[in-house]
Amino acid sequence: MKKWFPELLENWPQLSGYQRFERLVSLVLTIAISGVVLVAIYYLVLHVFDLLFVQTRDPFDYRVFQAVFDMILTVLIAMEFNNSIVRTMSERGGFIHVEIVVLIAIMAVVRKFMVMDLDAIE
Repeated sequence: MKKWFPELLENWPQLSGYQRFERLVSLVLTIAISGVVLVAIYYLVLHVFDLLFVQTRDPFDYRVFQAVFDMILTVLIAMEFNNSIVRTMSERGGFIHVEIVVLIAIMAVVRKFMVMDLDAIE
């Protein structure tokens, strides 16, 4: 375990009980989100292959592009969230900083606006 997660065990004896709890929760979240990202990438590749090569759709249709772009942005947001958890696990400070949460929220809102179907609004 020391080989895989050196940042988790670094300074372990000096940590308080709550800090140890925080690091273990961060580790569990990192593993869970990594699993979700891997599954999402798998389905992304399958879906893109299906949209572009199996179905007889025009690959330049904006709805196909929006669907693919939506899936890619979702994976990127999950990866950024996972990266922020790993970064806080390796630092000495507290848990996730407010700035990181706000940036991830802004990315999610921007993703929604980028893939919004303007035809459905009218």
